[in-house]
Formats: sequence, structure tokens, C-alpha cells
Amino acid sequence: MIEGTIKEIRDAEQEAANIVADAKRQSEKISEEAKLASEKLYSDMISEAQQKAKKLRDSAETFGKQQTDEALLAAGKEIEKLKSAAKSREKEAVDLIISELI
Repeated sequence: MIEGTIKEIRDAEQEAANIVADAKRQSEKISEEAKLASEKLYSDMISEAQQKAKKLRDSAETFGKQQTDEALLAAGKEIEKLKSAAKSREKEAVDLIISELI
């Protein structure tokens, strides 16, 4: 009877050791899965941030180009106005020079 009790105790101890080892394996597995999930989440967040930054940079470049194009167009128009004004006053200047020479 004592031998039976001792065997039961040893069996219970062995079962407890198995349960602890199983729990440790499951804990390590869960820990590894959590680590992989957090690495993937981090990678996804970095990728998303880079995509947003690229879109913002592209948008800023497009805006800058539009502003430059508009400024060049306005400068071109102003140059044409000045040329036109100079051309229209060319005869007047020639006449003034001739009158000064006479």
C-alpha cells in the first residue's frame, strides 16, 4: 500500500513536471509569435510612413514646380510687356535723337 502511494506521488510529480515543461514550451512559442508579430507590425508601420513621406515629397515637388512655372510665365509676360513698351517708344526716341542732332 505504501508502495502504491509512493508510485502515485511519483506519477503525480512526473505529470506535474510534464505540465510545467509543456507550459514553458507554450510560453516560449507565444513569446516568439508575439515577437514576430511586433516585428511585422513595426516593419509595416515603417513602410507606411515611408510611403506617406514619399507622397508628401512628391506633392511638395509638384507644388514647387507649379510655383516655378507660374513665376517663369509671369516673368515672361512682364518681359514681353517691357519689350512692347520699348518698341512703341522706339520711334519717339529716334525722333528725339534726330531733333537733338539738328
